[in-house]
Amino acid sequence: MSKAAKKRVRGQVDTNDAVRLGDQLKVEKQRQKFKGAATINEKRRLLDEMAFYPPHDKRKETPEYHKVHVDLTVTKDLPCLVCGVKHSTLDDPKQNLYGSKQMETHHHVVEWALANAIDVAKFNKTLRPNLAHRHGDNPLYARDMSEEEVKAWVDHSADNLWVLCDVHHRAKFFGIHEITFPIWGPMDLLKPDFEQYARQQMQEAAAEKKAGKGKKPKSGKGKKPKSKKSRRKKT
Repeated sequence: MSKAAKKRVRGQVDTNDAVRLGDQLKVEKQRQKFKGAATINEKRRLLDEMAFYPPHDKRKETPEYHKVHVDLTVTKDLPCLVCGVKHSTLDDPKQNLYGSKQMETHHHVVEWALANAIDVAKFNKTLRPNLAHRHGDNPLYARDMSEEEVKAWVDHSADNLWVLCDVHHRAKFFGIHEITFPIWGPMDLLKPDFEQYARQQMQEAAAEKKAGKGKKPKSGKGKKPKSKKSRRKKT
């Protein structure tokens, strides 16, 4: 396994989101595929969210989590739920359409940071029966789980982990941590030409905004008038 691959397996934090987003927006023009639509129906909203987390230790990858993470992303080579890229196809531009750098696992039912706030009785009353229905072959769900079992389940159960690429996990405008779920959820079901068209619209809007900021005032305009003091003749 290459050094780059080992880094992907460990799930190290990638801080190049801004650069990656710029790469994602570089697509060919696809407007002709949507001749009947002058533009997409764009909705902009500002989400004002207040989240409370209980005190917890600094996130540290447990051996149990690492084992499950590797099993899902490398051994089973599961694809990203949204774009379909796999650990084995990260280096293939034709299959890695979003320029993903690594495969990650997302705690999708209960976030890791909320583990200490989970009420075990509520977990056993509402979530466990649903897990038992979906995973009848797992004896853990056939009985009430203890507090330690619930915390372990949150940390590294495959039933609490989704395989996602880093883009659809954390990137701005694309990641499940960055946009609302009603928008993120059906992204894997969108028609390719609609997705390409939407990307083009975003690219053009960004280019127009950048061009507007870079305009210089015409000669004679935008200059501050000289003060009366500066126009006085010296005696």
